[in-house]
Amino acid sequence: MERDYIPVIRRSESSKVYLKRIMLIEQELRKIMIFTEEGKYWRYGKIEELSKYLDKRFLKCHSSCIINMDKVVKMRDQTIYFENGYKIIICKEKFYSAKNKFNGYLETTNENA
Repeated sequence: MERDYIPVIRRSESSKVYLKRIMLIEQELRKIMIFTEEGKYWRYGKIEELSKYLDKRFLKCHSSCIINMDKVVKMRDQTIYFENGYKIIICKEKFYSAKNKFNGYLETTNENA
């Protein structure tokens, strides 16, 4: 059974974070932060553990960041801009690789529309 959410289970709270709402996921030390349209969720672990929940719209930009390409509006000058105005800056080398993958995703998504 394929899930459309990531379970966030902590001592004080348990939540379903739906994939369609996720903008990006970042790892800081042992904490994984999941940024959504509504706010931020976090859990302990490694970012690699979440890959089993994610599908083709999610792109690992670098070792500690995964973006939802459906939520990206544009990529320019080493900056990734999201629909809600949020933006992140990544290093030049990782940016060009991510931008090329995003370009391919845009073309493929447009063909399937």
